[in-house]
Amino acid sequence: MQQKPIQEGLGHNIMAFDKYFRIYLKNNLKVYNLNTAEGMVLLSLCGEERRTEGQIFDSIHKNEPETTQDQLVHELHYDKSVMTRTMQSLESKGYVTRSMNPADSRSFLFGLTEAGSGFKAVLMDIMREWNDTVLEGFTALEICQMSDILAKLAQNAQKTGIRKER
Repeated sequence: MQQKPIQEGLGHNIMAFDKYFRIYLKNNLKVYNLNTAEGMVLLSLCGEERRTEGQIFDSIHKNEPETTQDQLVHELHYDKSVMTRTMQSLESKGYVTRSMNPADSRSFLFGLTEAGSGFKAVLMDIMREWNDTVLEGFTALEICQMSDILAKLAQNAQKTGIRKER
């Protein structure tokens, strides 16, 4: 297999895809006075609503917090300081609530307010338009394979990223 120059390589394409996604999200959220980080957090919190009743019951029964700031940091790969500012901003804008975590008094639990839950439809429309555009011309099988390959790639990248320095 012939190797392509670095500019045409996998890493370059992943960085370009991420860059254009963030630009798209920024442009679509600015009319709502939200930035990209705030949009990503709201998307993540909206995803929590997709859990089944059984999963929610299990998390309560095991005293697992619904969503902590640390969970969001881990899921979205943001710095803690960025996440702190983002959560404060979302709270002041009325999209999220913050309450003391009964399992750990040093952390908070975050949930969507009525306004935050109501914004889910807007976010889903934004994401649907993005997906329709970037996945145009791909078959369902190609999309599934791409998703599996990228998940494996992310898993390997995570392992590599957490290795200790030599």
